[in-house]
Amino acid sequence: MAVTQVYKHTLLGGMVLALVACANGPGQDQTEQSVNQSTGTQVPVSRVDTLSKGKSVTIETSQGSLDVAPTVVSVGDEQQNDPSGDIVYNDPWESVNRAIFSFNHFTYQYALLPLSDGYRYVVPGGVRDKIGNAFDNLREPLNLLNNTFSGELDEAGTNLGRFLINSTVGLLGLFDPATDWFDIAPQKQTIANTLQHYDINAGPYLVLPILGPSDSRGAFSTLTEGVIHPVNYVADPPETYQLRIVDGVDDFSSQSDVYRSLYEQADDPYIYFRNQYIQGQRRDELFELSEQEQE
Repeated sequence: MAVTQVYKHTLLGGMVLALVACANGPGQDQTEQSVNQSTGTQVPVSRVDTLSKGKSVTIETSQGSLDVAPTVVSVGDEQQNDPSGDIVYNDPWESVNRAIFSFNHFTYQYALLPLSDGYRYVVPGGVRDKIGNAFDNLREPLNLLNNTFSGELDEAGTNLGRFLINSTVGLLGLFDPATDWFDIAPQKQTIANTLQHYDINAGPYLVLPILGPSDSRGAFSTLTEGVIHPVNYVADPPETYQLRIVDGVDDFSSQSDVYRSLYEQADDPYIYFRNQYIQGQRRDELFELSEQEQE
């Protein structure tokens, strides 16, 4: 997931992106459904651990059907010496990570999930789309900077073009004419992506307080982007903090039902979300390597 990854410049925003990375993709053959009485969310009876075995699931949420497919398991730091035969990843900080994961879930369950539910109830879907567009546009200068340092000058030019078009014709980014009218696709780039471009390893898996699943490289990216994010230059505290909270809640609201359903259905939620995050990272690294080889 999902809670796309707002972005990594705040506690709430960063947590959302991590959740988005943990549960991504489409898929699944429909199975028998059951209704969670506390949330009203329909979830498959079969456990989500089947995702790790190559099967997809469809989750019925208050926002409609959401398809979730397993990420690609690739070579890297996985080990095959587990008696169950399942893939086990090197997780040297597991005891600490589990404690933080439990703390995070408690916070999500009693604070962020209810807040997200209330936000969706009060704010119409069309308005939420516009809010998301505005924050995406606000991030474009940071995408431009990262693409420039990665030597991706074409992508950096795309970032500049999108920012100019959407900030003017798109009414400060509320609309996305760069995509809808000019077919200029987004080219997001984080500091973590830039470090990866220079072959800096991700490091051990790491669960950050509130922010959620990450790794050493991702944690550095999150904290650094929190300092240099453009939102810091368009407003002063406390307005800056308010904008970040709105950004994070808006992004998390689109992933909250997925997180809730997957957590409830996993035999071991920590292992499930960890493996999905690591697999997604390895998949992206292989994709980046493949692109570099083609060039």
